[in-house]
Amino acid sequence: MARALPWGMPASARRRPSPRPWLAVLLALGCGGTRGDGPASAATPTPASASAPAPAIEAPAEPAAPAPEELHGELTTQQGQRVLRLWGTPTQMGHAHGALLREEILEIVDGYALDVIPPATLDAAGALYSTVARVPPRLREEAEGIVAGMKAAGGARVERLDRELRASDLLVLNAMTDLLAIGCSSVSAWGHGTEEDPSLAGAPIMVRNLDWSEDPELLRNQLLIAYRPDDPERQPLVSVAFAGYIGCLSCMNEAGVSALFNMGYGDGAASPGEALRGFSPANLLLRDTLERRDVDGDGRSTADDVEAAWREHQHAGSYLLHLLEPRREGTEAPARVLEVEHDGVVARSPGEGPLGPELLAATNHMRRKAEPQSCSRYDQVLRSARNHERRFDRDELWALGTRLRLPQVVCSLLVEPEARRLGVWLRAPGQDAQAEIPPVVHEWSSLLGVP
Repeated sequence: MARALPWGMPASARRRPSPRPWLAVLLALGCGGTRGDGPASAATPTPASASAPAPAIEAPAEPAAPAPEELHGELTTQQGQRVLRLWGTPTQMGHAHGALLREEILEIVDGYALDVIPPATLDAAGALYSTVARVPPRLREEAEGIVAGMKAAGGARVERLDRELRASDLLVLNAMTDLLAIGCSSVSAWGHGTEEDPSLAGAPIMVRNLDWSEDPELLRNQLLIAYRPDDPERQPLVSVAFAGYIGCLSCMNEAGVSALFNMGYGDGAASPGEALRGFSPANLLLRDTLERRDVDGDGRSTADDVEAAWREHQHAGSYLLHLLEPRREGTEAPARVLEVEHDGVVARSPGEGPLGPELLAATNHMRRKAEPQSCSRYDQVLRSARNHERRFDRDELWALGTRLRLPQVVCSLLVEPEARRLGVWLRAPGQDAQAEIPPVVHEWSSLLGVP
């Protein structure tokens, strides 16, 4: 067994993320006819087998393909970074996504994803997910639209699958973070923590690293996706993701509520039997939640909506959500970290640790839900905070984020929820992980393409 790295991933998994151990067991249980970790019960669903016909997650009929002039999307380039703008119904947005990024999606699936989740595993997982994964209906429709758009643009056949891509495949790949062990780090500051930067004047800001993989197929197909749903109960959203990825890893909505996903290394993930009873894939749930204008019924779109949604759903993996929002009356801080596992959700607020009341950091270990573990990156945040007297300007925070990157970093972000602004570095294949490159700054209006 390879030695464990300080941040919790085996050295042998440095290039590609490693599957969580329970995935193989879960698939064996789900496809072998054996129940989880206890006797079968009426409340436990019976998973489909890998040899089953098209899983229930697929629509009985494909969405109608719009005429080219009716395509509800456009692919643009802003300051050297690609931005995919989508608008309309889930089917329309998905169709445009698939039509405009067909080749990129196929490259990611064929060149990256099937190395992590092999074809036989993907087939089994697709059938299993149709039974146990609680996917928001709108995102099922969007995934179906992507496949239909790919077919309309030239085809959706994946050679290594020896068949066409299915919506169920996309949904499993979008739920990859429930199945894999990856990294990530994030640090937020506000109030006295940012008041010495005249351009911030106390406004909240966060630096975030998505540490995933060095695969060139993944790195060269990164982009920003701007969604404008037609449903008045939903709001525009910007996601930094990959071609074909409809979940949220790093997202900000129109209200400025921002959510950054970090993998967790806790011990409270679901057992195979617990996962078989059903769960909500984390990143698909996050996309659906951030798009909704009001989850908790208080008439506002805030980080409270995300926490409310998370407490209503069942989860399978171990992960952290670092939430940052505009300052508002009645709240002490604009940031919180949700530490999430199958056995519960715990909110960690600023002031509960050595960073003080106006800084908050997350790497991959639980720090409130469980006893904090040693983490060299978290220790580095503490040292930097002391050296800067717990005050950062943009450049200092970006420099800290650069030092926190793992070799598998795919992108780094500066998130400013009050200004609705994103600073983005998308790592290119072969580029050094610690490259000292300033972020490309995107304004909300330019990303959405609206005045």
